[in-house]
Amino acid sequence: MPPWVDLSRWMKVQIAVMAMHEWSFQTYNIHIHPDLEEKWLSSGRDPRVMMRDRVRREFDRHVRPNLDWFFVIEGWSPRNGETILHIHGGAASYEPGDAGKIMHAVARAAGHGLKGYAAVPRAVHGQPFKRHKAGYVDYLFKAARRKDPRLGERRLTMSRAMTGGARALWELLTGQ
Repeated sequence: MPPWVDLSRWMKVQIAVMAMHEWSFQTYNIHIHPDLEEKWLSSGRDPRVMMRDRVRREFDRHVRPNLDWFFVIEGWSPRNGETILHIHGGAASYEPGDAGKIMHAVARAAGHGLKGYAAVPRAVHGQPFKRHKAGYVDYLFKAARRKDPRLGERRLTMSRAMTGGARALWELLTGQ
């Protein structure tokens, strides 16, 4: 079996999903607030990096420090073509009430529910992960290779805690 560093991003997320599913995890689909997207793009900032930092900060503040989480950022819809930037991801839910805190934190990270930002309908979605969703990781990466001038090549972000947990599981499974 290949070492962790040689795995594709898709495979690393598969392992992360396996690790988080041992407990429970909350999935989320969040549209980045249009005002934030415009602000970042006009100032030349990378939306993935900005969301990474904001998600980490909001999870630390509203759920717990060092939470296991990941997301893939994209700006494409099979129905509409290029669309508003949004993230698809998940975060570990270890205690009762975590799912609501996760959704609150990730929505705030994307600019929803913040003072000075207008409400955007249908911008925040989430549900607990169910094992029967075998194609979940395929869904996350459906547009990861699609060219988007707003985004760099790298679309996946995974917390250090999640990377460490997924890597440990891979090494346990492969005997490395």
